[in-house]
Amino acid sequence: MDVGALEADDYESVHRASRDLAARYGMLTLNTALEAWEAWVQEAEEGFDAEVVWEYEDGLRCRRWLAAAWPVLTERVRAARQAELDALDTRFRRATVPRPGQADDVPWHSRQPRLIE
Repeated sequence: MDVGALEADDYESVHRASRDLAARYGMLTLNTALEAWEAWVQEAEEGFDAEVVWEYEDGLRCRRWLAAAWPVLTERVRAARQAELDALDTRFRRATVPRPGQADDVPWHSRQPRLIE
């Protein structure tokens, strides 16, 4: 799909996702959620401090927001941001391991940090 310029319905889908998900995930936007996911991926790559690893699940909030928002976004918005999300998910997969008893190809929510210091 040729993404081209975003239109009014594209922007409305982003605003709708932010409004609809605010009660569950806090006030995030598509941009802030992707930025937060990138920062969390970088933390996973660098390793987690064992003293704060309990924050790990809370740190996944931005990725849960993205998963919930994706179906609300228009196809054009998803196409414009899919490569970025896929690249971050790939980096996260490399920086984490499946939780005990899970297969290697489990999604992001079933993985844990590879490095815990």
